[in-house]
Amino acid sequence: MKPKYHSAKTILSPLTRLREEGVSVGQALTGTGLSLSILNKPEQHVSLSQELMFLRNLRKATANPAIGLKVGACYPLSLFGIYGYALMSAATISDALKLAYEYVELSFAFFEHSLSFSGNHVVMCMSSNDYSADDIAMLNEREMIATLMILRGLMGEDFRLHSATLRNAPQTSMSEYEKYFECTVSFNADNNALIFSAELLHIPVLQCDSDTASLCIERCERLKARLTEEYNIVDEVRELILLRPGYFPNIDELAGKLNMSGRTLRRKLSAHGVGYQKILDDLRFELSREYLYTTNISVEQMSILLGYSDPAHFSHAFRRWAGVSPSDFRSAFIAESR
Repeated sequence: MKPKYHSAKTILSPLTRLREEGVSVGQALTGTGLSLSILNKPEQHVSLSQELMFLRNLRKATANPAIGLKVGACYPLSLFGIYGYALMSAATISDALKLAYEYVELSFAFFEHSLSFSGNHVVMCMSSNDYSADDIAMLNEREMIATLMILRGLMGEDFRLHSATLRNAPQTSMSEYEKYFECTVSFNADNNALIFSAELLHIPVLQCDSDTASLCIERCERLKARLTEEYNIVDEVRELILLRPGYFPNIDELAGKLNMSGRTLRRKLSAHGVGYQKILDDLRFELSREYLYTTNISVEQMSILLGYSDPAHFSHAFRRWAGVSPSDFRSAFIAESR
């Protein structure tokens, strides 16, 4: 299972570093609904779709094809709070990785993670089908380096991978990949995977402490339970749609991604007093206003992004939501801004 929320630190850490390199807060947080004051609140969480918008903004603002590598490197193990302390307090690397997978909801992961063995090597795989083709290379590389940062936090900076594989094609020079991974990297592979010697699983964690580990695990249990309670099926449906621009599936297709039938999903949504079409309409209205406020794209382009086959159908729907046409809505906003 992957996390449903991330700590706000997942945005604050790279934002702090990239501000020093000239990226403004406005550039980085456009369209996220977030601000520095919100992100700095204690125990603040952000949704995956908000973080994904932040990453897209960074890619655009920096024009850096390797932005995923750069962001992933912003996550030292100490940044993960109680989750990181639990891993650092484990007796061995094997114990630490078991905790990492058990409480992955408290990590900064976007993907599903798994561990297997190949001969004398550990293979840590990570992948997801929830994201668009435009985002997947950036997310692959962010996920891989963020996971590598955890391994380095547990085993020290001298730790070296045997090799790494990425499902995407190279986005930048080989020297850039070698700088981050410090090993041989293969591309267009079947899996995103970090591969290292299985002998390392048995070595003690540098900061192991059984008393601290017990306290941290207890706290992780409480945090995991609270996150699960706070996140309902309506949030999950919204998130799945928002993660892929222009992705507005029918209810049966989306239910399949949630490993349930369309009938079950309808029943669960009904228990929260909302229907699937209402969720789609609300998201389309929310996104259309964002496009009208922050971009110059045409109504025709907007209708395609929102999953309408005919711009007239979109304009009719928008008038029903807002009481005016998209063009009049944009004109009124521009006039008010002036």
